[in-house]
Amino acid sequence: MSLKVTIVLLAFIGAIAAQHYYQQGNQQGHHEEEHYAPAHYEYAYDVHDDHTGDVHGQKESCKDHTTQGEYYLIDADGHKRTVTYHVDGKSGFIAQVHREPIKGYQAPQPQVHKVLAVPVQKAYYHH
Repeated sequence: MSLKVTIVLLAFIGAIAAQHYYQQGNQQGHHEEEHYAPAHYEYAYDVHDDHTGDVHGQKESCKDHTTQGEYYLIDADGHKRTVTYHVDGKSGFIAQVHREPIKGYQAPQPQVHKVLAVPVQKAYYHH
């Protein structure tokens, strides 16, 4: 029985020593930086839903470490909001917002559906 306790105790001490060793290895400034190939892409989309009044779109392109694009939407008050942005390397996200009223804009009116409630007649079943 004493041999079993000794083996378990040695395994426990070994696990603690290994954990301490790996934690110390990470704290000594060991840092690996991941490297990726430069990204190249381009996309665009537009949405114009007459039923819901949802109007928005976006376009964006990226080459190497530079991303640029813009998106727009129609606010509920009838203004078009356009956001133009770019990211160059590690400069961060830089955006400019522009709002302009849309002449003659009519917000979509919600469709009202009348619902007629009819009383349900209970049916009784007797044996």
